[in-house]
Amino acid sequence: MLARPIRSPNTLRASCSAPRPVIRSVAVTGVVLAALLAPVSPAVAAEVLVRGEASFKVPADTTLAALPADAPVRAADLRGGMLSFELSYDDATPDADADPWTGRYERAIRAFRVRIGDTLLDMPVSSARLVVSDGGQGRMYRESVQFVADARAGGYTVQAGWVQLNQAAMTADLRGATGVLDGDRLPAPSRLVALPTSGEFDRAFYLRIDAPGDAARPLLYLSTSKLSVGLVGPATAAAGATAR
Repeated sequence: MLARPIRSPNTLRASCSAPRPVIRSVAVTGVVLAALLAPVSPAVAAEVLVRGEASFKVPADTTLAALPADAPVRAADLRGGMLSFELSYDDATPDADADPWTGRYERAIRAFRVRIGDTLLDMPVSSARLVVSDGGQGRMYRESVQFVADARAGGYTVQAGWVQLNQAAMTADLRGATGVLDGDRLPAPSRLVALPTSGEFDRAFYLRIDAPGDAARPLLYLSTSKLSVGLVGPATAAAGATAR
């Protein structure tokens, strides 16, 4: 369910080893399925486009050397130490969770793409989830907004996520107006991209790749808090907000 790994227009066909066509095939299936299931309501849809870029610590040479040739991300892509992502979501999507402190916005995410070097991971929206927690899920001391998507590339599993947290001592109660979120509804786009967090490391983007049959230890795990995130399109003028 992953991604069209794009090397370059001229070398795509040559660089596709045996698993590559499967990757593209499954990705298309995921996108089509989401399109069939998503409610169509153009009159009330309010699609928000978010783009971000980040630097990350380049993995050790031993880690890069151990990456299999058919891994979803190549060592050459990682040596640049930069990634970018783009996602869009419908902020008119209703909450599907009865918990008054947890908002699950099913099928709200319309696109979720991650680029590292020359590789583009086009995550299937059928697996993507947008969750807002205002001290919900039994953790009244933590607020969060999370965009997460899962995919498969051949035998590999891939997860990408953009997460923002505001948390306090475990005895604190951040529900309601006490914290930075006032309930589990989706924050306004300008608020969402610049949500106040409890620390610089509580706003992060991550990518995890697990090898076939080995979920105990990831083949690759990238996490970075060196983010620049902003709105694109009509919402930009009203927001004028960039989170760093």
